[in-house]
Amino acid sequence: MDISTLLAFFGWMSAINLVLFAAGMLKVTVFRNFAVGVGRAILGDTIDDWMVDAPRILMNYYILILVFNVVPYIALCLL
Repeated sequence: MDISTLLAFFGWMSAINLVLFAAGMLKVTVFRNFAVGVGRAILGDTIDDWMVDAPRILMNYYILILVFNVVPYIALCLL
């Protein structure tokens, strides 16, 4: 594997994970009422506990994206 292949791999991996993160943030903020309604229909009252923990989980996911996707991409760009 050469550097250009790794650069493309980490670039696409970063883009895909950041889009998934943005979708999760939209679900927790903008579409919260809709997500709670659907979750309550599927899971019952346990969705309330999940929605309280969702911002913490998303921030942990964001840190993992930065550490394992974005930082290696930037490091490869600097080579």
